[in-house]
Order: sequence, then structure tokens, then C-alpha cells
Amino acid sequence: MAAGVRAHDLKHRRHQDNRRDGDPDAAAYLYGDVLESVVERVPAPDLAAAARVSREWLRAVRAALRRRPRRLPWLVAHVQARGGRRRAAAYDPCAGAWLDVPSPPRHATPSHVRLLRDGVRGDRVCALSLSGLAVAGDPLGAAGCVSMAAPRVWRVDPVLAAVGGRVVALGGACRLALADGEDAAAVEVHDGLGGGWAACDPIPDALSDSASATWLAAAATDRRVYLVERATGWASWFDPAERRWGPARRLGPDPAVTAWGVAPGRAVGAGERLVLFGAKRADKEAECTAVIQAWEVDGDTLEPIPSASSDAMPLELSERLFPRDDDADDEDDIDDIDGERLSIGVCGNAAGGYVYNAAEPSRGAVMYELREEEEGKAKKGSAVARWEWVPCAPAVQAEPLGRAILACSPVGLDDLAAAVASRGPH
Repeated sequence: MAAGVRAHDLKHRRHQDNRRDGDPDAAAYLYGDVLESVVERVPAPDLAAAARVSREWLRAVRAALRRRPRRLPWLVAHVQARGGRRRAAAYDPCAGAWLDVPSPPRHATPSHVRLLRDGVRGDRVCALSLSGLAVAGDPLGAAGCVSMAAPRVWRVDPVLAAVGGRVVALGGACRLALADGEDAAAVEVHDGLGGGWAACDPIPDALSDSASATWLAAAATDRRVYLVERATGWASWFDPAERRWGPARRLGPDPAVTAWGVAPGRAVGAGERLVLFGAKRADKEAECTAVIQAWEVDGDTLEPIPSASSDAMPLELSERLFPRDDDADDEDDIDDIDGERLSIGVCGNAAGGYVYNAAEPSRGAVMYELREEEEGKAKKGSAVARWEWVPCAPAVQAEPLGRAILACSPVGLDDLAAAVASRGPH
């Protein structure tokens, strides 16, 4: 330790001598607290490049991230264009800019690319086929895949989640290919340790009629995967370690809600919380078409937190997600706006996340940041500290006929150094 300090002092003294001697390069040299102060203001992609300049710069980058951690997750857009070609982009909430990600390697079956929910490490893009399940090794989908055998039940639209090192496949089975005794709402768990898939109890009856990723919103934590029926609000959770289901309950803080979404919430003590999002039509007299609200829900009982109040997304932001049709001038046209249009998607983690128009992700998204807890206790009142608009990714705009998958994940320096293009944010 003393040798390291002496070496730093010698380097510091040497640069001071160079400055006195009139060295023209000495004035441009950054070190110590000055370097750390500059690094704190550098966008994440440039941090990845700065960390590779020298060991001193690497120490400065790590010190800056420890002093001012970037807690909000990134929004990652995976776009699958016609012909199977894929593009990706990542939104840095600190810099407020989208970054192009180099074209990822093709999966074995591009037509089956989908999302695997992981609220801890971050969502991953994956490819499911009859021969296997390939999960991307990094949140940006640019690294090699981790492959495993396919679930025993042939699935065409399952909910996939990673929970505590286990992979869970829920519902989405192909009804035409079901064998005797198999259920379309079947659940299987892969232990991730080289073992196979183990069958578990199927999705509860209250959600079994909608047992597919199309109709079920999902959120994953390090203990459970939570399911919410998008149209009715029926919800339940599954614990893959104990291989058991929790209570099935209809979430109804507002009976006027016609579209539901869910994301992991703040961890309070040993318990878990969820953030439940609901979208409903606005009144005819309102200037917007939709109202989006958020509630905190207890992870065990699926009951709203009594001390927490609901959070309403600012109307100017919900209007941008669900803009009023310019041709809807009279009341009859306004009445024609049905609940199908209010289809929301949510992805996030315990720090925050993103809400978007699931039917039209090209509209953009709204970032929400959750309030931080203090000494293991969440503050009373609303859970959302702020809302912020996120423009549509250029990669999504460039492929209007493509299929966009939005994911949420922490992105580290190693991920950026390996996957993000050398050019900066657009």
C-alpha cells in the first residue's frame, strides 16, 4: 500500500515539475481528484473507452462510479427486421441518448426470438426452438449465447424468466401438439446446473385461459416470477426454488382500468414489492386519451400497500404514448377508441424502469424512477420519484415493418466495451 502511495506521489511530483519546465503536454494531463471530477460527467459509452486508457484512468472511472453510482437501468430495443436481420440500440438514462449496438450474431432460429425476464441481472433476448433454448450472454444481445435443452412441452408463446439461477417456462404450449396429460398452462423449471427440465404445477385456473406471453404481463425477481393477466388484472406468483404457486387474486385498485402491466418494486426488508401499472380511458372532457397510474403491491399477498398512494403519469407524457387521433373530432369518433388501443408494456427493476405503448412501441417510452428506501424502510407516500420522456430508438424507426422487443437491464463497463460501437451517442 505504501509503495503504491509513493508511486502516486512521485508521478504527481513529476507532472508538477513538467508543468514548471513548460512542458506543453503537462497542462492537458488529468490526474487525481481532477480526473475523477471530469470522469463523473462522462457518458457511459465514453467511460468504457476511458477505462482502457491507463490504470490510473481505470481507477478514476471505478472511483467515480462508486461515488456516484448510476442506479437506473437502461432501455434496450431489439429489432427484428424482415428476413431475420437484427438490430439493437440501448438508451443511457444518465446521458439521455440512444447508442447503436453492433449487429448481434444470428440465433439458430431468428423467427422465434423473444424475451427472457430477469429483474436482477437484466432481461435477455433468447431464441426458442424444438431443438433448444439459446439465451444471450449479455443484456445487449451481442455476446455469445448460453444454450440448453428445449422444454419438454412444445411451446410457441411462453413466458420465460430467470429466477435465482433457474430458468422458468410458463404456459404458451402448442395445443395441437399436446400429448395425453399435458396442459397448455404447463410450467417447467430448469435448474441451470446442467440438469434437465422438471414439470411443476400448471398456471392457476384464474389465469389459465390466458396462459401465454401475449396475454400475461410478467416480472421476475431473485425469488419469484409474477404474472398479471393484462386485461382483467388477475395475478399470482411462482417460486421456482420451492416449486409452488402463491395466491391468485384479482388486482382492482381502479375498476376502470382496461390494461395492466407489472414490474419489480423496491425491496423492503426481507419482503418484495411490485409496481402495478394500469391504463384507462380518460374522460371525454380531458385533453388526453389515456390515464396511466401506478400502485405499490405487496409481493406476498398481492394486496396494495395501505400506506402508499397511487402515482399518476403526467398527462402530457401519457398523451405522447397514446396520442389523440387527429381525425377524431366528434364524440362518435372518440367513442370508437376501444380498450385494445390501451395496451401497455412495462420493463424495470428495483430502481426504476420504462412504460411504453405495447401495440406501437415506436411512439417512445416513459422512464420512471422509484424512490430510494432509507435504512431498510420505504418512505411513505408515492413510490415513483419522477417520470421522464424517452424518444423512440432510431433502430426502431429505421425498421417500421420490423418487430421491436423492449427490455430493461443494468449495463456495465464490460458490456459496453464488448458490445457498443466506438462512436458516441447520437
